[in-house]
Amino acid sequence: MKKTLFTLLVLLLPTVISAQHFHLKLGGGIASHIKGSQSIGAFKIGIGYEYELSQKWTILSSLVAYGKGWKEKDQVVNYYDDNHELVYNDDGSIRTGIKNRTTTANYLEIPVVFNYYLRTGESRYVVFSAGPYIACGISGKQKTKGDTEEYMGRRLYYESKTFKEHGVHRFDTGLTAGLGYQFPAHITLGVEADFGLTKFNTEGDRNLTVLVALSYQFGL
Repeated sequence: MKKTLFTLLVLLLPTVISAQHFHLKLGGGIASHIKGSQSIGAFKIGIGYEYELSQKWTILSSLVAYGKGWKEKDQVVNYYDDNHELVYNDDGSIRTGIKNRTTTANYLEIPVVFNYYLRTGESRYVVFSAGPYIACGISGKQKTKGDTEEYMGRRLYYESKTFKEHGVHRFDTGLTAGLGYQFPAHITLGVEADFGLTKFNTEGDRNLTVLVALSYQFGL
């Protein structure tokens, strides 16, 4: 019996090994908020481990450094004096200013993605991907211009750390989806998107990114 089990393990070992792959991935695109703020550049770089569930289905888990963010442009804000009291124009209307803010938010993200491989030729596949992700914010900056609610020089320009701001949530969860094409050299070129489900801040903003990504698959 033991000899039979050992023989089976030896026979199955090449299959198990061949069913496991590492992925290197690099991508670039745009990031914004689902509520409609303007987009800025985004990037991702990571490594993942893919396991074949069948000839068509795989599961891929990764560790990714992901740069997200957004831009809030031409916001009308009230003007305050140094005593934080409203400033009025000669006609009695409240004086206003224009505020612009650009935010970068860098995350460590762990997506768990299910892939479906549709064969189109010899070693050529269309790849459909979808799954959840969790992420933790590790760094980022908010650069603000024209904030007339601030004092003195800060009305013109100031910087702050993204995840130190009041009401900002460091942790994010959401869904990721993608569509790609795998070439015979195990290189896949595709489009991917992240849809945040967790509120980034008290205003209810959620992360949104769209990338063009290049990945390389190699076996153990």
